[in-house]
Amino acid sequence: MQKFEKREIAHEIKETFDLVSPFIEKHTLMLCPDCEKVCCADKHGRYDSDDLLFLNSLNIEASQDEHERNEEGSCRFIMEKGCSLERWMRPFRCTFFFCDRLLNSIEDDNAKLYRAFTGYFQHLVFLRQKLLGMEAENG
Repeated sequence: MQKFEKREIAHEIKETFDLVSPFIEKHTLMLCPDCEKVCCADKHGRYDSDDLLFLNSLNIEASQDEHERNEEGSCRFIMEKGCSLERWMRPFRCTFFFCDRLLNSIEDDNAKLYRAFTGYFQHLVFLRQKLLGMEAENG
């Protein structure tokens, strides 16, 4: 039963990412291509144990080859037109790492869209904590 519940929560997390991603992508598409200092460092693109729990709950195996990479170098997932991974597959710290310029753009958007974004974000954090709590109970 526990494994089924984890999978259900993980699917809800993925679906919530799918809802929030277009709003974030709107802003990254406007700002990131012209940025001279790319934030997408490899240290942000590394999966931690919580990320792996989420992905494993969806039966997805994540790449773990970061030991040979310079953490200050460009993220291995960054390509000419942005990240090669869908937002829900990215490490959580990567997904919600916003430079000041990007954060200002998001905050200055339509108030209704911004409220929806913050609501989805809060829901993602809640679901992630719930998933992690289930894992801790099973220890």
